[in-house]
Amino acid sequence: MSPDSIPQLSLGTAVLIIFAACAGFLLVRGMTRMIVNTIVLGLSAWIGILVWQMAPTLSVDLTGKSLPWLTNGLPVTAFLVAFFVIRKFITVISRPFRKPQGDVESRSFIGTGFRLLLALIPTSLICLIGAALIHHSGSVAEVRAYSEKTTGAKTDTNTYSQRFKAAVESVLPASWLAALDPLSQPSRLTLAKLIAAQSESPNKPVIDPKTGKPVPRAIIVDDPALQNLAREGKFDTLLRHPLLTKALADPKIQKLLRDLSL
Repeated sequence: MSPDSIPQLSLGTAVLIIFAACAGFLLVRGMTRMIVNTIVLGLSAWIGILVWQMAPTLSVDLTGKSLPWLTNGLPVTAFLVAFFVIRKFITVISRPFRKPQGDVESRSFIGTGFRLLLALIPTSLICLIGAALIHHSGSVAEVRAYSEKTTGAKTDTNTYSQRFKAAVESVLPASWLAALDPLSQPSRLTLAKLIAAQSESPNKPVIDPKTGKPVPRAIIVDDPALQNLAREGKFDTLLRHPLLTKALADPKIQKLLRDLSL
């Protein structure tokens, strides 16, 4: 099932759903256990995201090329290993402080309100991680749409992922997005679009919509690995590829990218 076939929810509704789930879980399972589980899940997810961002670089360093099973499998493995190790570690150090089975935690009105307040912590953490994934997914969809547009194919330039990305950008400051999703920065996204467009139409110049003139071919990184990723539709790996990072360090490319608006 395509993500674009899922009924669209507003960000406010999504946050309320997450908060309700976290609050309900907190009230049922207890405040301490909820906080511990949230820490374990949050740290594991964050480690998984960091490894996911670095996976293409590690794949190229180790094997000389970007392998899909390594770039996608390594983050999942890192998340599972981190979740198991952190959970095991916390279980061991918290064992002496566990309450007896017969000790029932009081559930006063103030205590319930305090638990609801604490539910904001996991809600915020989960929302930030979700925002990073949504933003990156929208960036990938944006590169795909631009690539299909250059071939003359009819494509939806306002997909579900892109609409959600726009909603995230309207809520979170640019500095937060730069920290949460550094692989979807505007300059990186523009260069990925140019590579994708050039791979689809190698004999046709890429036109800058801002000036109406062809984009200098020097700006387009003519690397077979990146061209193949774009041609195969692996735009997610293209955005994360270390060669794209290397190209963005070139002052000439930086200057040209600042003048483009794709």
